[in-house]
Amino acid sequence: MAVLSTSELDLYCWTGSYTDIPSAPQYSISKTNPDSNNTIRFEISELVQDYINILFNNNYTTGNIKTTCWFYYIKRNTYTDRDAQEINGYGIGTKGYTYFEDGINSPLSTSKLFTNTYIYLPENQPINIPIYIGPGGVKFVRFFTKDSLGNETVAQTKSFTLLLNTPTSEDSNDYIQYVSSNIQASKIEIESVNTSASTYSVATSSAIETVYPIYTCEPKYANYKISFINKFGAIQDLWFNKKRTDDLSVKRDSFDTNIIASSTSAVSYNTYNPSSIVQDVTSKKSLTLNTGFVKEEYNEVIRELFQSEDVWIREKNKTLPVKVKDSDFTYKTHLNDKLVNYTVQFQYAFDSINAIR
Repeated sequence: MAVLSTSELDLYCWTGSYTDIPSAPQYSISKTNPDSNNTIRFEISELVQDYINILFNNNYTTGNIKTTCWFYYIKRNTYTDRDAQEINGYGIGTKGYTYFEDGINSPLSTSKLFTNTYIYLPENQPINIPIYIGPGGVKFVRFFTKDSLGNETVAQTKSFTLLLNTPTSEDSNDYIQYVSSNIQASKIEIESVNTSASTYSVATSSAIETVYPIYTCEPKYANYKISFINKFGAIQDLWFNKKRTDDLSVKRDSFDTNIIASSTSAVSYNTYNPSSIVQDVTSKKSLTLNTGFVKEEYNEVIRELFQSEDVWIREKNKTLPVKVKDSDFTYKTHLNDKLVNYTVQFQYAFDSINAIR
């Protein structure tokens, strides 16, 4: 049996076309065999993540959202009693993640890229849902509407050509698409060739996952859309349609100074001059939003929001970065809480007084 002595890894990470691979690796790592199992492993996920430059400005058309990067590796194994071996491979890096109970290297979905089957959004607002169109991905998204008798028919169909397993000039972001529609749909069917989906049918060689939009009408409060990177590494929208409160936190430094003015005839000071001087004022704005009553499955959506590193709010026709201010939340159930509503505190991810000059 060949005995592995060392292994060297060259790791390339980049954005854009697959053909734009860098001429030199970003990382070169060497390891010696640590034990007798004849296996040397490299952990590259955190290295790859450093090269994902997130871009989102509320534009869901292809090419305007960037949440991925390419990575390519060459692994060279050296043995004590045989010729060296070279292994190479590639993949798409995202900010997606799995949970401990999923086990090691558990694959993410290759169909719809969000967890919930019910989506709450205001009436007359477009729906935007992320899907995967690589190998095993989504081929059709169908939007259904109901007539006055309650009969459902397909009102709109969007089709996709699955990208190849071996890329040529594709951008890594091409593999995640955002399906947008202004149809006030009664349901949405996402048809994929994802063999691991629970709804996969051997007879039809496809899986159909159904999503149900729930349209809300709130005459009293404004609706606010929060977008965030979810566990699949895709942008997901979450609407808050109940009470909003805003807060401002201010920090300041100060020092005391002598304001006495003296002359040859008198000593005095002006009462309109401060003796305690304020300087270096900074401020942070924060806000608290409420989802309104939602289904119990939104426990997972809120969990992913809390764990997200990239969050935005849409207000005053601008996309502004925010971060979740809360450190924890309590899972809610209809059994324990009757009606499920989530209150989340956010803080704007910038100083209220502009420090960028």
